Amino acid sequence: MRLFLDSSYLIYLRYSESDQVFDYVTNFLRESVERGDRLFVNMVVVDEVLWILTKKYKIPLGETLELMDRLMPLLEVIPIDYTDYDIMKKTMVSYGLKPSDALHIASMNKAGIKHIVSEDEEFDKIPWIKRIWLNTADC
Repeated sequence: MRLFLDSSYLIYLRYSESDQVFDYVTNFLRESVERGDRLFVNMVVVDEVLWILTKKYKIPLGETLELMDRLMPLLEVIPIDYTDYDIMKKTMVSYGLKPSDALHIASMNKAGIKHIVSEDEEFDKIPWIKRIWLNTADC
């Protein structure tokens, strides 16, 4: 399966306020790797993970970079460029998503990905996207 990993998922691999969520994200990663799923992000996701872990959760930058260094070999990075603008704009106007989430949709569209691993219910507005999280049927 081809999966786009939202920043919320990656953040919870380092900082989670509940054992249930931490267990879910770590087991999901292990099972995805075992199944041979292809895991995708874009650099906006990387940016969000670094910023939120260091600024909001006060995780030292070195620890945050160490986490990303361990994860990056498992991830395929979808490049972002000007061609993503039209889809980003249409997604924002049609579904009310914020720019970074609309860029995730543009990246998913570019790579032909239909599944996103995210706690963000905003992605449920997109008819061709299936969100995977604790309370969804795919987990």
